[in-house]
Amino acid sequence: MRRTFLFFGVALLLAATVFAQTSTTATLRGKITNDAGTGVANAEINAVNAGNGFVKTVKSGSDGAYTLAGLSPGTYNIVVAAPGFEPKSQDITVLVGQSLEMDLKVSTTAVLKETITVVGNQAVETRTSEIATNVTTQQIENLPQDDRNFLNFAALAPGIRLSTDPQRKTFAGDAQDPEQTNIFIDGVSTKNDVLQGGTVGQDSSRGNPFPQSAVQEFRVITQNYSAQYDHSSSAIISAVTKSGTNDFKGEAFAFYQPKQWVAATEKNFKFSTLTGNTSYHRTQPGISFGGPLIKDHLQFFATYEGDIEQASNSVAITIPKYAPQFSNFTGSFSSPFKSTLAFGKLSWQAAANQTIDFSGNYRREHETRDFGGTTSFESATNYKNWVYGATLRDQMIFGNALNEASGSLQTFGWNPEPQNPGLVGKLYFAPGFATIIRTGGNSTIQDFNQRRLELRDNFNFAPMEMHGTHSFQIGGNVDFMHYNVNKSLNGIPLYKFIDDPANGNTFAQPFEVDYGIGNPILKISNNEYGIYGQDSWAVNPKLTLNLGLRWDYESHMLDENYVTPANIVAALKGKTFPFDGRTISIPDEYFSTGSERKPYKSEYQPRLGFAYDINADGKSVVFGGWGKYYDRLFLNATLDERFRQQFPVYRFEFSSDGRPGTIKWNDSYGTAAGLQTLIAQGATHPEIYLLSNNTKPPYSTQYNLGFRQAIGSWLGSASYNAVRGKRGITYVAASGTCCGAFAPGYNAVIINDPVGKSFWYDAESLVLDRPFTSQSRWGARFTYTHAKSEQNGNDLFSLDLPSAAAYARHPVPGSEPNHFNATGIFGMPWDMRFSTSVTLSTGGATPITDFSKGFSLPGRLATGVKRGAVYPDKGYRNVDFRLSKDFSAVRGTTIGVIAEVFNAFNYTNLGCLNDFVGDNNDRTTLGNANCVVSLGRREQVGLRLTF
Repeated sequence: MRRTFLFFGVALLLAATVFAQTSTTATLRGKITNDAGTGVANAEINAVNAGNGFVKTVKSGSDGAYTLAGLSPGTYNIVVAAPGFEPKSQDITVLVGQSLEMDLKVSTTAVLKETITVVGNQAVETRTSEIATNVTTQQIENLPQDDRNFLNFAALAPGIRLSTDPQRKTFAGDAQDPEQTNIFIDGVSTKNDVLQGGTVGQDSSRGNPFPQSAVQEFRVITQNYSAQYDHSSSAIISAVTKSGTNDFKGEAFAFYQPKQWVAATEKNFKFSTLTGNTSYHRTQPGISFGGPLIKDHLQFFATYEGDIEQASNSVAITIPKYAPQFSNFTGSFSSPFKSTLAFGKLSWQAAANQTIDFSGNYRREHETRDFGGTTSFESATNYKNWVYGATLRDQMIFGNALNEASGSLQTFGWNPEPQNPGLVGKLYFAPGFATIIRTGGNSTIQDFNQRRLELRDNFNFAPMEMHGTHSFQIGGNVDFMHYNVNKSLNGIPLYKFIDDPANGNTFAQPFEVDYGIGNPILKISNNEYGIYGQDSWAVNPKLTLNLGLRWDYESHMLDENYVTPANIVAALKGKTFPFDGRTISIPDEYFSTGSERKPYKSEYQPRLGFAYDINADGKSVVFGGWGKYYDRLFLNATLDERFRQQFPVYRFEFSSDGRPGTIKWNDSYGTAAGLQTLIAQGATHPEIYLLSNNTKPPYSTQYNLGFRQAIGSWLGSASYNAVRGKRGITYVAASGTCCGAFAPGYNAVIINDPVGKSFWYDAESLVLDRPFTSQSRWGARFTYTHAKSEQNGNDLFSLDLPSAAAYARHPVPGSEPNHFNATGIFGMPWDMRFSTSVTLSTGGATPITDFSKGFSLPGRLATGVKRGAVYPDKGYRNVDFRLSKDFSAVRGTTIGVIAEVFNAFNYTNLGCLNDFVGDNNDRTTLGNANCVVSLGRREQVGLRLTF
């Protein structure tokens, strides 16, 4: 089987044949006609890139049809020449992912007529079925931006949710999890196969995924994207990087934000390390430059960005009685963060019909965190996070056809380690389990590594006439994946103490200890294959259909060769157990002999769309579509079945007298060696994790219907968008509720729900956009989304009920019923530029955990546990401003001064809402806030030298 797929992959990349726009380029297509409307054959169409001088040339067919595919985003001079006709040229700017219809009329009297919607010289895409938002260079460079994370601009797209967690900078679309998204940079997937976050490097990181100064522009597609996109059942981002030009130019910049410019939050609520932190300051330096090595043939571009943050966290004892005993752990301690991002690129026009790009990217960051409040500096964790990559990309034109091939290598690592691995952890509680302090080393060492070798090819056929004009595209990808995991979960013992003398518990001995031991190493290889076909069919001047089909396959996504250990089979299979008045049994689907679990082969994904141009002028367009989209299950969500067998985690219950259910304390148990003696004696038992043989990858179906209207320089759209997501992975307790032990010799049995979580998303979106142009010197964009986002189940663990489906259908955490965003860029007197970003919403949903009918299983089933949601008082409000001015300096250089204000009106955006309702049905504190999800007003200044 492996040889078959390897042969298939190589053959695909060497001999793929097809046509349409690809993910990182734009396409112009249409017909060349004369004054009589007759197609002009053999007309030569040249697209000259205004930046680097690269030329793409095609000729029209016998009917006058042409296609200019593979246009890198940018400004082009389009020149049409045909025997007997006057040549004519026109400048036009195309954006990433655009597919534009442009019928050109040539005449002996030098007339060029374009049937395409243009603002300034920027083409506006109207005849597409995609729900997509292009984020332009002008927006990236001029809108207010606090941390230089280009993903923040994805909020310009309706239906996108940005994480409010400063240590997990992710984005999500519609009602689904961030893990169901994907980012393509220059056509290369950055999917995180092993951890959360959707893209590599974004799990538990405050760093940025890519240097913003290297991103030329990007496209956010929230629905109805074409069959070339893989491994996403939610939104995707397709970004293109900058290239060198025929002019040597560059810029150096630095942004600075001291603590004095960060306003205090209401009640000093905590938000990351910035609140109440007297030593905080941040510097963001960077430099980028590029130019020609050989004019019109070979250019280079390089950039570096840094983020240096110096912060401190305070540790305090909040219960006065214990302050003297633990005073040596209190105080303010340093929490630094440092990130280095770099990117370089060579662009070469090797021949008249061939261009080659070679690029490399570097990301490395380090942070000391996970302490503060009631967690001592001893317990801090040092986080290391890195992503390295290299890509070789080739474009070759064959007449009116185009082939794009790429090969890339990417490595990713995430490595949190305790600052004091030689110290056992200790957690102290006051009566009632109020935390006093946590001391000693952090309990867990992790080191996740992912290596991706990706080969990808897209071949685009020349237009074909058959009941209209067809633009066919086929292609595929082969990804060779290697995962190395070191997950020493609770490998450093954590001892828990409580001051409860009435029940025989004091700080002299622990009442509970968590400890894991074994082999923490896993090494897995996996191959990912995908093929697709796509047809953009211009049925007539008004109707365009997009018809696509994709198929994906993975060789080892779900540990297909896993064999359930004989001792677990003997203990569980075919047996029943009494528990809480019920009878528990484990279905046979949770036991594997190594042959039951086959790779899933049914990831067929039809994708259909239409655009109907009412007047055939590109101004009034009805559009819609339907499609099916598969994603994958990330490794850390599925590995516990095997991992917990080779590295079990034990919980020890201790007492001074060895009462039933406990072990009599002995001081020898105060070390890892002493605990290992108890394990050898069988004094405690591990948990069991089981994965159903019927587990399948998640997918969604998406459908939409909308209308676009161009009005002068404005483009408006209104659309209804729906998503139905299935098979979101989640685990339940085999006992039905968490987390009783019923099998002799083992603790709780945790199993995944093969049906998984379901998601429902229904939204109406309005968008009004006026692109910024140098002629008008201003641009603006308004978006409004009214959405209903719901799910069942909980998160990765749905342990309160027997299945995800038993949970009530409730709002997705963080989802917003109403969201409004407005941005504007304005040229001001004295050559100043002003920009603003305004966000108003109901705020993120916090589902209510409802036990008002009792904690028993019948009571939980009656409420569905998760029912309804609470929202922050006054919703979410944020207004940012930016003002910049450039001053001419010597020898053509300019010095720019930038001033930015974020959350200018110091709005308090509340979070961490109380969400628990107990069996007394007390709702008096429901919805009360305990933190903020954004900082108060803060200012930032920047200097930029352009040369």
